[in-house]
Amino acid sequence: MRKPSSIFLLLVTLLLSSSILMAQEVSKNEAESLLEKTNYNKKRGNLEGALGYGLLGLDQAESINDESLIFEFKTILGEIYQSRRDYKKSINYFLSIVLSAKRTGNQEHLAKGYYNLASTYSSMGAYNKASDYYYQVSVIYDKLGVKQGKANALEALGMNYVESNQTTKAIDTYERLLKMALSDKLYSYVGRAQEQLFNQYQILGNTPQALKYGLSFYERIKDRGNDRQIAEAADLLAGQYIKAGEVKSGLKYANIAVQKNQNKIEYLDNQAIALAQSNEYQRAMSVVDEAIQRSEKLRRSEDVARYYNLKAKIANDKGEYKIAINALTKAEEIAVSKNIKSVLLSTYEIYVQNYKKRGMDSQYEDYQKLYNDVKLQVGEVESRRSKVSVSKENLAESYEQEARAEISSSENQKLAKERERLRSEQKLKELQLIEQRSKLQEAELQQIELEAQKARQDMLLVEQAATAKLNQEQLERLQLEAEMTRLAEAERQKERDILQKESQILQQQIEFEAKQSKQAKLLQYIVIIGSVVILSILAIAFFRTYNTGKTIKEQNRNLAEQQKTILNRNIQLKKSSEAMLAMNNKLKKAHVNLKVLLKKEQSTREELEKANKEIKNTQVHLVQAEKMSSLGLLTAGIAHEINNPINFVSSGAQSLLRNFEEIKNYIENYQKVIALDNIDEIKKYRTILQEDEEGLIELQNGSEELLADVNYGISRITEIVNGLRSFSRHDEAEVKDADINESFSSALLILKNKYKNKAKIVQNLDENIPQIQCFPGQLNQVFVNLVNNALDALEGDDGEITISTKDIDENAIEISIQDNGTGMTEEVREKIFDPFFTTKDIGKGTGLGLSISHGIIEKHNGTIKVESEVGKGTTFIIRLPKKLELGERVLEGQLS
Repeated sequence: MRKPSSIFLLLVTLLLSSSILMAQEVSKNEAESLLEKTNYNKKRGNLEGALGYGLLGLDQAESINDESLIFEFKTILGEIYQSRRDYKKSINYFLSIVLSAKRTGNQEHLAKGYYNLASTYSSMGAYNKASDYYYQVSVIYDKLGVKQGKANALEALGMNYVESNQTTKAIDTYERLLKMALSDKLYSYVGRAQEQLFNQYQILGNTPQALKYGLSFYERIKDRGNDRQIAEAADLLAGQYIKAGEVKSGLKYANIAVQKNQNKIEYLDNQAIALAQSNEYQRAMSVVDEAIQRSEKLRRSEDVARYYNLKAKIANDKGEYKIAINALTKAEEIAVSKNIKSVLLSTYEIYVQNYKKRGMDSQYEDYQKLYNDVKLQVGEVESRRSKVSVSKENLAESYEQEARAEISSSENQKLAKERERLRSEQKLKELQLIEQRSKLQEAELQQIELEAQKARQDMLLVEQAATAKLNQEQLERLQLEAEMTRLAEAERQKERDILQKESQILQQQIEFEAKQSKQAKLLQYIVIIGSVVILSILAIAFFRTYNTGKTIKEQNRNLAEQQKTILNRNIQLKKSSEAMLAMNNKLKKAHVNLKVLLKKEQSTREELEKANKEIKNTQVHLVQAEKMSSLGLLTAGIAHEINNPINFVSSGAQSLLRNFEEIKNYIENYQKVIALDNIDEIKKYRTILQEDEEGLIELQNGSEELLADVNYGISRITEIVNGLRSFSRHDEAEVKDADINESFSSALLILKNKYKNKAKIVQNLDENIPQIQCFPGQLNQVFVNLVNNALDALEGDDGEITISTKDIDENAIEISIQDNGTGMTEEVREKIFDPFFTTKDIGKGTGLGLSISHGIIEKHNGTIKVESEVGKGTTFIIRLPKKLELGERVLEGQLS
């Protein structure tokens, strides 16, 4: 018995393991599907959709503890929040990756987490903190020997220095990158490093180095066909050559820039300057005029003003002061009107140069002062930017500390949940094993009982056989005794006959002697003859007796053999008796084992009852979780519904504040009049007070309307909140009277934002329907679930849902929810009340809604049925009793 049971337990364990693996595989497939949907929506720019799928996917990945998927989801979610400038949440996700990677020792994940953190800090302006993390990324990849990863980190670090105006550090970083790219043959980084070094040396004012890297970069890209990139590099080279005094080379590259990209007006700058310095004044002025005209057509005021400054500078250098002043006047007008400080600063600088060259000291001093004032303003803006950078460093640090605290708290909660989950799984496994053991024990008990019955039957058969043998032996013994008695009686009878004959003969002899006494001689003869006869008779009797004794001896010998057989049978019977005694001992032992098993069964039943209670509690939480899940899916719509009345309250409150400010002014005017003693002065204020009075009346009327709007908004919010509270609460233990029509109103209030642009709701509600005894919160959950499913079944924007309530008799009411949606097949209709069955996409339903709804209706002693036709729609019909009579099971579960 032990061997099959151990094999059975092994099979049960294997089945449990395989089912767990299959469940994990299904969950992983769902998570991977959510990852694909997240990436797809992110690429399309649907960040809200990507965020929804990402959060669902992260929960799924964490539930199966898949480190790779958790990393992917957290990375995508962090990037989404970073693109939405929600840096706090972005930092939270990326820091979570870093801390998790440190725990597991996953250096690849650690490097990517640091990289994304650095990118986030750089985006929010915390450049120093970003630099620290980019540097750590380069160190990790250097240790791992991942050259491209290190190159990426150095490039990002250099760009971070560029964006934070740390030019020297940017140059050092890009020179390291260039050296590494050349030595490790990472040629894609060579051009980018040269380009940045070209730009940074220009900013630093180091023209020779700028030209060195600029020419290297230009030579690298000039034959690759990217005209825009070539034009950009050529224009920058032209500027550097002009700055170095090499006008001919400057004009060469300026012409290349204009030729490669004729649409970019800015490339005309260096062309005009190079032409002017090449003593081609008219061509230079023509180029500037062309730039002005093109900028005016595009309505780019700043560029127009900037080109007027350029025209003034060229004219000023040529000595055409009048043309220069006219151009400066137009530039100043545009810069002042548009408040373009940088252009205005350049304009005043050229004014100063113009008047200084012309020796006009008064104008020179005036514009020098204006130039200094504007320069001071520009300098103050730069100072403010520096302060903002410092504050953002502090803000970034505070975000990181908050994230660490939140992650620590979250990790603690997750650990607690994981422990609870493991305990639950262990309990479930124990319950399953207990259940299997119980079944096994039942099977063993049945087997033992069968063996006991078989043993009893064998004993009965043995007893019957033994009894039959005893009876047969007794019968044979009795028959033998009877035969011996019969033979002895026959022998005695023969002896009696002989004696009787002898007696007769003697009697005859006596009579003969008496009659023939006289004949002595004859008598002697007679005596002799009689003796002879007697002797003959005795001989005959002896012979017969001898033969009879011989027969008796043979019979005695046969009887001895029969007794020997009986003895052997008695020995066999004794052995059978001993076997029966042993079997009886086995039965006693089996009886003891049976008692032990009964005790174990009792213990198992107690454990199962305990497990059943835990399952009931789990069902309670599952119902509430499904309720919250449904509510979560409707959160966006509910938020929109609440947002409208909040706008009423907000705008009304702001308008009331403005009205109160005006009323305050009116009150101040009245107080001034009250304080006056002179009647003439009071009369002067009369007109003002009359106007104030008219204004006060308007304000009063307006304020009343605003207060009405605010009151409406508050009432609306109250309705929505009450609806949500009635839906989301845990039901009380006692039954309550509830209005079914009001329950539907609460359900429709929650779903309003979902159906208002999608479906028409037709309400055929029986106004005379009485209140029924029920658990209102649970029925609300049923109604919300059914209406929500009906909305999901609709196609297009012209759907219709009909809700009907009817008082059908004195004991019950009927509710129907009908839609004109897609309908259901017979196969789907048979499964809709099964737990976890759903036809919705992943993330849009748990498959528990209708199962829980069915359970709630049944526990209300009601019925729910569905009628559906593919292409025409579906109708759910519910019957509920008016008075709820709860059984012990329902009372114990409290309709859980």
